[in-house]
Amino acid sequence: MAFQNKPMRRSSLLGPWGVGAIVPFPEDESLMIAGLDMWRYNHPEDFLVKDERLQKRVGVKELRWPPDFREYSADSENSNLKIPAVRFPSWHYCPFCGTMQKVGLYSAHPFCDAYQWPHGRKCKQNNRRGRKLVPERFVVVCQNGHIDDFPIAEWIHEGHSHPHDPETCRIRRSTGGTSAALTGVRYECSCGASKSIAAALRPGALEKIGYHCKGTAPWLGITPEDAPGCDCHAEDLKVVQRGASNVWFADTKSSLYIPTDADDTNRRIIGVLDELFTAFTSSRVNGEINRDFVNAIAASKNVNPQELYNAIVRRIDGIEGLPDINENTPEDEYRLAEYNMLTKNSGGETLDFFCKNKPITDYAPVIHDYFKSISLVPKLRESRAFVGFSRLEPNYTISLTDKKRMLRLGNGNWLPAIEVFGEGIFFEFNSVILDKWAHQADVYTRGNKLDATYQDSFLAKVIPGHLRPEFIMIHTFAHLLINQLSYECGYGSSSIRERLYCERCGETLRMKGVLIYTASGDAEGSLGGLVRQGEPGRLEDTIVSAIENAKWCSSDPICIQSEGQGPDSCNLAACHNCALLPETCCEMGNRLLDRGLVVGTLVNAEIGFFNDISI
Repeated sequence: MAFQNKPMRRSSLLGPWGVGAIVPFPEDESLMIAGLDMWRYNHPEDFLVKDERLQKRVGVKELRWPPDFREYSADSENSNLKIPAVRFPSWHYCPFCGTMQKVGLYSAHPFCDAYQWPHGRKCKQNNRRGRKLVPERFVVVCQNGHIDDFPIAEWIHEGHSHPHDPETCRIRRSTGGTSAALTGVRYECSCGASKSIAAALRPGALEKIGYHCKGTAPWLGITPEDAPGCDCHAEDLKVVQRGASNVWFADTKSSLYIPTDADDTNRRIIGVLDELFTAFTSSRVNGEINRDFVNAIAASKNVNPQELYNAIVRRIDGIEGLPDINENTPEDEYRLAEYNMLTKNSGGETLDFFCKNKPITDYAPVIHDYFKSISLVPKLRESRAFVGFSRLEPNYTISLTDKKRMLRLGNGNWLPAIEVFGEGIFFEFNSVILDKWAHQADVYTRGNKLDATYQDSFLAKVIPGHLRPEFIMIHTFAHLLINQLSYECGYGSSSIRERLYCERCGETLRMKGVLIYTASGDAEGSLGGLVRQGEPGRLEDTIVSAIENAKWCSSDPICIQSEGQGPDSCNLAACHNCALLPETCCEMGNRLLDRGLVVGTLVNAEIGFFNDISI
């Protein structure tokens, strides 16, 4: 649609905004990002994100960067690319006189037509254009992902003798009185019907007026008139504010690049592989690489054809030698390959991944009992793909196929993705000490407190089973260390992330580590400060300081004695003063945290895994 240019960060289209999300723009404009059918690329090959593992994981042929706007003079081939959007909500009102109008998905921003109310202000005078209308605050959302305008006309005419007539009835919105509560928001029809919106938020209110979800999907161009309907229950239909955090939850899948090239492959060969690897694999006949094609490319790129052929074979063998990956692969299985690379020397300076594993004996004895090894990762590449979204609450039980179906009407075989570069520190915990600690009766009892809340949360629907105390401890340790590193390295806490390598539930524990890394897509990811802080002689003091600071929170004793706090009450001793982070840093949305399992509690210090550590 032909709206004026409204800049956005490309990474924002994977979250907090993306397909199906309502984006608030300046000057009271509200637009919804349109489905992938409407995204246009002049040359898609110029926007590819190359990560074969992630492509298999999400079940698509291609991952593409969201298109960025380029002037014709800068790039004539990919100029004037935009992210399409539709106008939603449809209901708009005049901030001066309250007159409401309903506009189409592809309409320009509406202006007030200055309907003259018998007892109201008229905002159009001297033939001047009326004021710009403001989008309505309230929308209707269902758990199946549908979203529609709040049925204002049906709501105010419920039980009224005069039915709503769209040809003759005019509606206006008022916020009279001094109250900031919802009772102050009223709708009035020209026929005399009037009603506050406050009661609409009560359970069963929409069912009472006979309103049911129609299956509306504005981001796909599906309006209430041509919607197929929806089988959701009446209690799953909610009236919410369009800017509420539960209107849209992004679902993304991420992956670390795993090198499959030999460390001695030269830089020029790797560059050719990265650029044309898809072409090399597509040219295979019966599994055999097309030598003539390889020779032609080698001549054009001025590289040795035999070396290029050998490098192609190594990369293909490396990719095909990875465990089978598909849309149904559990996340723990997917991350196991990354874990195995992080626990040893791997990659190289010429690759997008470089890991230097150091035995714990290289560090001071103060941390020997807790870790088996520590890996410094000067270079890493992370790919993130947007696979779908949910509404009202995060819903990870929907199959990946169904989620992707919500993003488009057609059968496109690609998804939006970004790639970011950074550095990190990987901690591999001592399995012997960790297992001995986890089998203590007091540790088991405290873990059960958080497990009881976990069973009632949506997280248990994703990974059923009993929560492991090892996971809680490692997760909380990561948060405490990120807070400490942000103080000592100069990074903002929002630019440091965690990647957990530990089974959340289950009988076996194959992974027992965590990666603390920067991957923001900007210059912060390559400053080198995080890896430098992980060097022997520096990291020990950082770990000890993080543990010492965690032994007392400014909200103690309330925090340490908590029986449940934070999002969905899925934390014990963890609050904004000690262990919570910006949500972009945490894989669990600041859930499943407990300082008690890291440093102990006021009545039992022995249950803390790091309770004996000291300077």
